[in-house]
Amino acid sequence: MPINLGWDDLLIQRFCKSDVRTWLGFWSGTIRGTVAPLFMSQFGDWFLRRSDGATDELSIVDGAYTTQASTPEEFTGLINSPAWQEEHLHSLEVLQLHVNGMIPLPGQCYAFATPPVGSHRMNLDRVILMEIGVWQNICARHCAGKMAPAEAAPAPAANPYRATIRMDGAGNSTAAGTSSRVRTPGP
Repeated sequence: MPINLGWDDLLIQRFCKSDVRTWLGFWSGTIRGTVAPLFMSQFGDWFLRRSDGATDELSIVDGAYTTQASTPEEFTGLINSPAWQEEHLHSLEVLQLHVNGMIPLPGQCYAFATPPVGSHRMNLDRVILMEIGVWQNICARHCAGKMAPAEAAPAPAANPYRATIRMDGAGNSTAAGTSSRVRTPGP
């Protein structure tokens, strides 16, 4: 039986304000300006909305702080792309971890003994579950001074798959309460 993933499987969206202040505080040397958290990937990568409407990604896996979209509408288009989900939300890795029975509880995320910063690779055999705040602290200390300020991300590649999960411009899932395959072959 196939496993279907929904937004709650790919994103960490429910935050306590005091936790967010603490967790983002770990990254004060990297994050510039005023930001509001939209969500976090299950691996602890932040997606942050700037006051000008642009969306930045602080990627622990890639060791980069980049601008993903200049407007909320542009970001909505990106997040609804399965190819973008695979690259930035690590949807295929999350799917494999779910198949293997490793599913984070509330307050947990996927982590590694050593953050894979800059390696652009994830060895799923080394993935563990960890409290989000502990993982954020470890990664921020490990990445200190290694991440460059936000820069524009390259345009996404053509998408051979049709989107199956939708998010509106405010960052809300329009498929709430449903689950669907993350990678579905398109017509």
